[in-house]
Amino acid sequence: MPKEILINQLFAGGYLAEGENIGHEVINLFKDDDGNNNLFITPSGSVNGHDLEYILFVRNYANRRTVEVVGLAEEVHPISNEEMHQVRYAGVTLDKIFSSNKYHGGADIFDNHVTFRAEKLFIPAKTIYLSLDDEFISSEETVYINTEKKVIIPQGMRTYFSENDDNIAYNQLKKLISNKELWKENATEKLFPEGAVHNQSPSFLEVIRKEDDENIFSNLLSYFFEYSHKSFQRFAAEVLDIPNMELSFSVERETMERIDLWIQSDKDIIVIENKIKSGINGVKEDYSQLRKYREFAEANKDKKTVHYYVFAPNYTGIELSKYADGNCYTLISYSKIYDFFVRESATYIADRAFPDFLRGLKRHTLSLPELQFETMRSRLLRKINQLQ
Repeated sequence: MPKEILINQLFAGGYLAEGENIGHEVINLFKDDDGNNNLFITPSGSVNGHDLEYILFVRNYANRRTVEVVGLAEEVHPISNEEMHQVRYAGVTLDKIFSSNKYHGGADIFDNHVTFRAEKLFIPAKTIYLSLDDEFISSEETVYINTEKKVIIPQGMRTYFSENDDNIAYNQLKKLISNKELWKENATEKLFPEGAVHNQSPSFLEVIRKEDDENIFSNLLSYFFEYSHKSFQRFAAEVLDIPNMELSFSVERETMERIDLWIQSDKDIIVIENKIKSGINGVKEDYSQLRKYREFAEANKDKKTVHYYVFAPNYTGIELSKYADGNCYTLISYSKIYDFFVRESATYIADRAFPDFLRGLKRHTLSLPELQFETMRSRLLRKINQLQ
């Protein structure tokens, strides 16, 4: 049987969006209590008829034709059911960790919680991309795979490159893997019953499951903009590019034509539409909510200067030019907002809500794949805390 390199995508698919399901592949991120690196190969955990030399774990970067490498497993071998049932993370068995998972509303269909055990597990020492797209340009380490395959990651979330059937691509990947300067070994850590797990308590937003709620974040932004007018004056200058914002202003929430944030001083009006998981609404042939808000603001500006913004997480990919009057708005990423509040932490640190607000902002500075990783990690730690 020819040697093969498996490329496997982690944390993708509708299964993870069903309730609070924990992706079985979360075990790939940690050592078990005995220091073993156990692996679950998505989507089903079953691998038959393949002689694997290496496994590269990836997350989708662009159109499944460009992926980012997040891990490398060497010397992989299956383990018995008896061994699998002995696996524990922070003292908790896999059966219990995944006991609440659902599949189409019913019980979880996966009971083979471990596919392989790896003697060696590495993470990239720097960003590594694999791409089939000649137009993809990056200053990071990139391997342009020479293959007849149309995508690196098909719908089944895994691809095999054989030394016989896809020799050029196989050797390209093997060369990448053999470059030890690109990899850090044994980067995964154990979870301990006392300490590491309990230090990872969920934020208040996570407890009430509002970490992706646009209204909640608009309320928080309104609160912290009002908290210190001097700080908001700096926010206006550094983030919104309004250098002479007055110290006296008002902040209104959804009172002006349901505009998320309407900030008004004697000289300026700031219109902010806050987006997290949704897109631009009210889109018709030559109309959108952005035009609606602009028409209202222009009709009521009374000699004031109006500034238009859309706040959005880094992963949304909103293109304002596609919408009526979208070019009148400036897109402000959550990473810019987060960076500002980090710099201004001394102003807000006495407020008990600020640390959770900051954690909530940070969540939305991640790319979508990074967000999926962080979500699964949080769900695992939360589940273990509940079971202990």
